[in-house]
Amino acid sequence: MDGDWDFIVIGSGMGGLTTASLLAKSGHRVLVLEKGNSPGGCASSFFRKGYLFETGATTLVGLEPNYPLDRLQNMLGIQFPLLTLETPMQVHMYGNRITRFEKKTEWIKEVIKHFGNKTKQKLFWNLCFFISEAMWDLTSRYRLFPFLSWKDVVISLPKFRTKDLLVLLFNLIPILRVLKFFRLNGNEKFIRFLDEQLLITNQTSVQNAPFVSAAAGLVYPNLKNYYVMGGMLALANSLVSVLESYGGKILYKQEVTQFEKKFGVWNVKTKHREFSQFKGTNIISNVPIWNLVDLNPNLHKLKKQASQREVGIWGAFTMGIVLKSKTLGNETCLHHQIHTKHPLPYGGGNSIFVSLSHPDDPVRSPNAIRILSISTHIKNPEGWKRDAVYQNRKKELENSIIKELSNHLDWFREEDILELHSATPVTWFTWTGRKFGRVGGIPSFYFFNPFRYLGAESELENLYLTGDTVFPGQGIPAVVLGGISLYHRLSKRKRG
Repeated sequence: MDGDWDFIVIGSGMGGLTTASLLAKSGHRVLVLEKGNSPGGCASSFFRKGYLFETGATTLVGLEPNYPLDRLQNMLGIQFPLLTLETPMQVHMYGNRITRFEKKTEWIKEVIKHFGNKTKQKLFWNLCFFISEAMWDLTSRYRLFPFLSWKDVVISLPKFRTKDLLVLLFNLIPILRVLKFFRLNGNEKFIRFLDEQLLITNQTSVQNAPFVSAAAGLVYPNLKNYYVMGGMLALANSLVSVLESYGGKILYKQEVTQFEKKFGVWNVKTKHREFSQFKGTNIISNVPIWNLVDLNPNLHKLKKQASQREVGIWGAFTMGIVLKSKTLGNETCLHHQIHTKHPLPYGGGNSIFVSLSHPDDPVRSPNAIRILSISTHIKNPEGWKRDAVYQNRKKELENSIIKELSNHLDWFREEDILELHSATPVTWFTWTGRKFGRVGGIPSFYFFNPFRYLGAESELENLYLTGDTVFPGQGIPAVVLGGISLYHRLSKRKRG
């Protein structure tokens, strides 16, 4: 390949693409190396038998003024191809349909209707909204957080606000303690509802989640929710277009196998048959920390930290279904969470998340069809292997999910399925290379102590980290925020 690069980014997830596009716009020579044949990582799309399916993520928030995706659009001077959703989400639970209204007052009325405890619910949810907004405000001001030195603290002091102390305090308190304070912990139905909401956003339950991240996760449906026209792939492609317009490059089918520093320059090797060696001054890793430590033998500290964060990591079982649209009738809500009476087999979760393609999306909803993206959590993804019972386990999970869809969604008919496929943790490993097919990042219970966050700088000079296994964790707004924060840190460092 021609010449050396200022930055080589390993992986093209939304965190890596965020930093890459911002650096390219700032005049740096940036190369992105991607294992697959399209960008976006776990927030992407792929064609199969003529239909466009989502890889993983299907929901999008974070475009309120000064929230991560709004900031990114403004910094890059672009507009993502989005449609606003009137109804963010509906939860199907015990025969009831709970609507996650965007408007705060409507949502509080809805939650009281289904779970009671009027005064306590009002107090609890107003606290959730307040802490969530304070957290997002804090992250927009502290561009060098988590602080890696006293210099970072001094630089950030002018941005301090008194309410920041509340965010710090509530980050040290588990949500279960807050629920006990409001005497809501005895409402089993309500706790079940919260558990399944937090599993989506925090990868854990009320037993373990810090209140700050739990509050942000619980009120995310009350932010403006968006649909990406043309699939999540269009989101990543928007950033790739910026990258390439400023002279950067992205190369596909480039799975990195190792990198080492020689004479002050990083040498990166990949599996590609023709172009397999690249040189750069800096490396940005957008792969999970468990993958990263296998690429360089000198990451001793990070290897220890990665091994300490391997308990409770989830995998996913996902399905893509092409459905005749005639049975949907007047269904306008695109996102549905179904609570199952019993856990799904083989480590499956207690709920299923279903997302519909938008009827006005000509790419994903052509010719009187709609595409369903379906997912559930899988415990111990490292236990999945292509052994003698693999296909049987996969089929049993498929059948269990289809049965739940038929029982809870009045517009779903099994006989109207035109195409179906499913993916296990083994498939996720093949697609993304993520070790053991682990997806969703690190559960929030690892982040009670803000001074122990894994930050953007590594123990090796000129090696930086972003993505869902470092601060601020999983979800598109979070990884975009991490990418923006890394860009600011690098800009500050380049200015001395």
